Amino acid sequence: MQFTRHQNLQLEVFQNNAAYLGIPTENPDFVHLTPENSRRLRALPAWFSLMAYGAAGYRDIIERNCELAQLLGDKIQNLIDFKLLAPVRLNVVCFTLNLENQEITLELVKIFLAKLREQGHVFLTPTVYKGIPAIRAAISNWRTEQVDIEITVKSLLETISAGKNC
Repeated sequence: MQFTRHQNLQLEVFQNNAAYLGIPTENPDFVHLTPENSRRLRALPAWFSLMAYGAAGYRDIIERNCELAQLLGDKIQNLIDFKLLAPVRLNVVCFTLNLENQEITLELVKIFLAKLREQGHVFLTPTVYKGIPAIRAAISNWRTEQVDIEITVKSLLETISAGKNC
């Protein structure tokens, strides 16, 4: 439990600063007011899965997620309407929209992602990479498979196509 008269200072010290988390407001989420994100006992699921799958199982999951991220990055690189912004090194793919005669803003990215989310197949988050508004795909679920990458690419293409036809 914490008591303070200086909530703005507390927010400045403890805020989790990432574009996909959003900007803390006058009524910030408690995640921005504490020194750690452990209120939901986040270590327990990690411990359970480590006990269930062991170190080798964990390694397989991580390697598979990294391979799937690489696959998604390769597919994004071959799409005309998207631009890969950074090499895929681990499990995160960072890319942006590549639209003719249209400036890509963070607001445009957020609108695109809202339309993508409405399809109900894929959840990606907005970010900013080297000052460029972007899309962040973080592959971290132990159940993610190659078919999920195909679904993601299909959903991206359907969403971008629907936007062009409006």
